[in-house]
Amino acid sequence: MRLQWKYSLIINLTVIAVLVAFYFLDSVRMRREMSGLHALGAERGATIKRIVENTILNAVVTELTTSQAFNAEKIDQLLLRLKQTPDMQDVLNVQVTLENTRVRSSLLAQDETSVFSLGEDDIHQIKTYGAKIDTMEGQDATSVIVKYTISPKKLESQTIENVDQIPPETLEAREKRVREKFGLSPDTQVLIEEVGPEFIYLTLLNQGKFHFDLYRMFVSNNINLSPDATVAVDEKNNRWQITDIETGHVYNLWLEENNFWIHTAHANSGYIRVLFDVPYIAKSIRSSLLTHAIFIIIVGVFLVVLIDLMTNHLIIKPLARMTEIIQNAETGNFSSYLHRTYGSDEISKATRNLVRMFIQLKTSHSRKIAALGQFAAGVAHEIRNPLNSIGMTAQHLKSVFSQPKISPEDIEEAKEFLDIVDEKIQDLKQTSEQFLTLNRPQKLKLTTVNLNVLLDSVLSEFVLVTEEAEVQIIRDFDPELPDMQLDEMLTRQTIFNFVQNSIQAMPKGGSIYLTTTLEEMGGVFYVVLEIRDTGIGIPEENQERIYDAYFTTKEADGGAGLGLAVSHQVITAHQGKVEVRSKIGMGTAFKITFPVKKPQEISSLKLEENEDFQKV
Repeated sequence: MRLQWKYSLIINLTVIAVLVAFYFLDSVRMRREMSGLHALGAERGATIKRIVENTILNAVVTELTTSQAFNAEKIDQLLLRLKQTPDMQDVLNVQVTLENTRVRSSLLAQDETSVFSLGEDDIHQIKTYGAKIDTMEGQDATSVIVKYTISPKKLESQTIENVDQIPPETLEAREKRVREKFGLSPDTQVLIEEVGPEFIYLTLLNQGKFHFDLYRMFVSNNINLSPDATVAVDEKNNRWQITDIETGHVYNLWLEENNFWIHTAHANSGYIRVLFDVPYIAKSIRSSLLTHAIFIIIVGVFLVVLIDLMTNHLIIKPLARMTEIIQNAETGNFSSYLHRTYGSDEISKATRNLVRMFIQLKTSHSRKIAALGQFAAGVAHEIRNPLNSIGMTAQHLKSVFSQPKISPEDIEEAKEFLDIVDEKIQDLKQTSEQFLTLNRPQKLKLTTVNLNVLLDSVLSEFVLVTEEAEVQIIRDFDPELPDMQLDEMLTRQTIFNFVQNSIQAMPKGGSIYLTTTLEEMGGVFYVVLEIRDTGIGIPEENQERIYDAYFTTKEADGGAGLGLAVSHQVITAHQGKVEVRSKIGMGTAFKITFPVKKPQEISSLKLEENEDFQKV
């Protein structure tokens, strides 16, 4: 799992780094394109705003001001005429509203319920900057929205030169006002050569009547009213409200400095939205998408190549090398692989360890073969001598009992030879028992033993031997050492073997140091016994073989090489371990460690099979 996460992390981080680099480069390119688009958009925005304000807005406002009424058909015709001008070539559509955002007139045919939305921010932007310029989502178009307001219109009055055209009631009222103004008597003749139309219309309007002459004045000023329009009078302020019954249009009319002014009431403003075609945006978008696609293809190809190279370098090649080593394992030639250069990744480390393991297995196999040969030689040596004696004794007995007459002396001699045979048979039996001990688990006979007391008992057997060999035994026992559950007989034999080997390692005398301590490791208590001598030491090449059965360096002294092998197995059976430290000419130290356990925890322990007889 660790290896999988490592390579996944390496590849993923590499992919992320490449994608970040791609994003950075692409964002730089996009920023440059956007800067160019912004510059072009600003220039284009100023142009289209000028077209909207100078061409479309002025034309629409002039038309609405002239008629003082929103006539959708006239506005549509106006927009169609404007579309023919050169400035309007890029205009896609023009939409005009009245009072709200519902479209009343449009360059293109559309649904009568068509509206466009304006939020408070949009209205504030139009009020502040005079227009709102934005792009249309889903279209390659720019939208420009402006607000228009219908201004009041000054009515041009018509002069009535023929007095006969003035209605009698109007003429009499005019004469009366002249007499009153100049203080003339009622019977004074007044000649009216020219009558101002404002007098005539004022009189008619104050009467709440929409006279035909008044209708003609509106028509002459391009304001289309039906003849049956009604008038609401505000005589105090010289203002009147005229309602066209037929169309429903309402107008405010007032007199100011002998001039009539008219203004459409209620709905006198709205919005104009113009959609401009911006082909450069579509071209820029297509170019950007094409460049982006090329970038993606390049990055994709690069990632494929990079991941393939990384996978090949990090996984495929190391695994191929490992496979080659495994396939060549039968040849046994690993020296060339061991001296090769390996990487620091897990597969290379595993490959190097695999080569070392194969070499160790090969070496171990060779050692096992050699040990087996030595073991067989030792067994043969132990068996051959008793068998030779038994064979020679059997030949002698055969010659004795082949005599024609057997004397009592011959019988006594035959008994002595039979005793020799019996002794040699016992030797063979002991050898076989030792062999079985090394290859067959036995039950431990555990009893409560104090290691210090057991050591003193074993050392007492070496009093005469140590005096003769001039060897001094120095004890350093922990007096508070707890009792342990041990097989007393096997433990005694183990300690005896180590002490005996130490004495034999000091042919010129020396010292043996025995130390016992209680140590705690990982929450578990251990009794530690160290046996150290000042002898000749053990060569480094032999330290790994001292626990092999029948391995001995004392063949001349009749050593069989079973002592340390049996001792090591006994210690292992007690779940202990033994460590050796030795240097030529400096002596040897054996450190034996026993865990302190309760009786029920180890009562069922058995001597375990130890085929390789290697150090724990």
